[in-house]
Amino acid sequence: MGNLKNAKLLGGIGAILTLVGVGFIGFILKLLAVKNIAEATGRGEIFSKYLWAAILAIIADLVLISVFIGSMGSLSESPEQVIGVMGFGGIIAIILLIVGVWFMKQSYDMIAEETGVGTFHTVAKLYIIGAILLIVIIGVFLILIAAILEIVAFFTLPDSIEQESGPLSVQEEVY
Repeated sequence: MGNLKNAKLLGGIGAILTLVGVGFIGFILKLLAVKNIAEATGRGEIFSKYLWAAILAIIADLVLISVFIGSMGSLSESPEQVIGVMGFGGIIAIILLIVGVWFMKQSYDMIAEETGVGTFHTVAKLYIIGAILLIVIIGVFLILIAAILEIVAFFTLPDSIEQESGPLSVQEEVY
């Protein structure tokens, strides 16, 4: 039997902190929650997919920050070039974000299967559609809705999961 009490609390608080702007701490708490869920369910791929999502999100943030800081120095020289570089950097960051959210979607879909909390499926769909639609502003609203539902999803996790144990098969040797 896998215990999910810690995952429920860590994930819920992490999702709230992420929503209110304390993203890094919330991010770490959600990462720990998904790790606890993976351990409780015995499916390590839940955490590995979420970890890939986290790594790609960090890289996307670093791309945006470096493009923004790098272009500020040359703003007075050529504003057109700065806009081009920022646009290109933004597109690269969005592509990385979409790939990362795809991994998160796979992780959340597995969590929904293992725990029976279907809200994780909805959260996963809203995040992926929102990430794709970030180019047109509506994606921000979908991601906001997904973040709110993510709080609900974590807090509705069961306290424990029954591990399925099928009948043991006995192999007979034939001489």
